[in-house]
Amino acid sequence: MTRDELVTAVRALLADRLALKVERVTLRSRLIDDLGADSLDFIDLVFTLEKKFGIKIREEEFDFLSRLDFSSPEVMRDGFLTAETVEKLRTRLPGLGELADPTRVTPKDLFGLLTVETLCDLVQTRLTDLRA
Repeated sequence: MTRDELVTAVRALLADRLALKVERVTLRSRLIDDLGADSLDFIDLVFTLEKKFGIKIREEEFDFLSRLDFSSPEVMRDGFLTAETVEKLRTRLPGLGELADPTRVTPKDLFGLLTVETLCDLVQTRLTDLRA
């Protein structure tokens, strides 16, 4: 499956599960803020992605944000994520670079940055792992 085919399939799946027109679902669409997904939608989306692509998404892959220890000084200082934490998350959350001040990122900001591209990257990684 090519990247374009994968993106098309994920966009169609998201549009179907969230009752949206597929044109509204772009790679940069944020799942919560732009598409209106909630916590129950996330559970459904993971299950549907696993079934459609024949993959298993480990909880820690999709749940990487809620697994951060926000009480740890290595993760949070003065109410904001440390520069090291932001840098580690940058590959999974490309939208971090678009924030007005990337030195003042809160946990709430992170959850709003999950995008369709984040899901596509996750599925592609799992498919690649299956081939290896």
